[in-house]
Amino acid sequence: MKILVMGGTEFVSSSMAKYLISKGYTVDVFTRGIKPLNYEGLRKHLKGDRKSTLDLKANIGNEKYHYVFDISAYTKEDVEKLTNVLDRESLKRYVFCSSGAVYIPSDEMVSEDFAKGENANWGAYGLGKKEAEDYLFKLWGDDKFPMTIFRPTYIYGEDNNLLREKYLFNRISKSLDVPIPDGDKKNQFIYISDLVRILESAIHTEKSAGQAYNATHPQLVTWEKLVQAAIKAVNIEVKIKKIDSKREDVKLGEYFIFRNINYILSLEKAQKDGLYVPKIDIQEGMKLAYKWYCEAKPEVNNPRMTKVDYVLES
Repeated sequence: MKILVMGGTEFVSSSMAKYLISKGYTVDVFTRGIKPLNYEGLRKHLKGDRKSTLDLKANIGNEKYHYVFDISAYTKEDVEKLTNVLDRESLKRYVFCSSGAVYIPSDEMVSEDFAKGENANWGAYGLGKKEAEDYLFKLWGDDKFPMTIFRPTYIYGEDNNLLREKYLFNRISKSLDVPIPDGDKKNQFIYISDLVRILESAIHTEKSAGQAYNATHPQLVTWEKLVQAAIKAVNIEVKIKKIDSKREDVKLGEYFIFRNINYILSLEKAQKDGLYVPKIDIQEGMKLAYKWYCEAKPEVNNPRMTKVDYVLES
């Protein structure tokens, strides 16, 4: 089977490509060609601007892919240009990595039929993914374009380029205390190796054509539980200080790495339709992520987080 991965140098897309290669698929990736790849086994590394129809036609216009995993699309325009160039006769499934950010705000567990729309917590990112989804649903309705959509919660694990768990590892390994907002907000996380497996499972499940699915580990995690998992992984004891989330002298993003909201999605539909069910809970995931952190020694820097020490001392 011949597969195209859109992206291939960053966190999710590179992990997707490496996983597919390890499973024996014939894999091409399409990137801007700016960053080098840190893995081998590809058939082709295609280079160009996915926002350019000319670049897309030059690279994939004559290719016949059975499956496409679109990790790097953020807007309707991204999806529209690619789907217009793909050879649809050979295409068996187009898997789009969307986001749980497409849903309107909710403190309850959200299923796939929950309302989508503007969400101030995610801004243009969530709206862009929603509009891309809307376009794909229209293609399915009009032409039975064989698409499947996934909506992950927070993704973490090896090669994560975002300042999430590695921020916690950095502080804890230096024996520095960790501030978190007060309250009991609950979130869900999905480890990267679980995410690529659930995405791949769609191409083996006929029922998933034309459908959207939430993608996460079902475990509900408070901020305190998240930091405790990181502390256990690093094996250095530090204090967790809860900060009044209503304080007016400091913004959340100046001392904390996540949005202080409930972000919980139902997995019932994915389970019912026979898709892969994520298995790695937050404790195991943090252990795996810390192992990678120690080996890779990633850069840890966020110029916005200027008041971590301030809230710990005040």
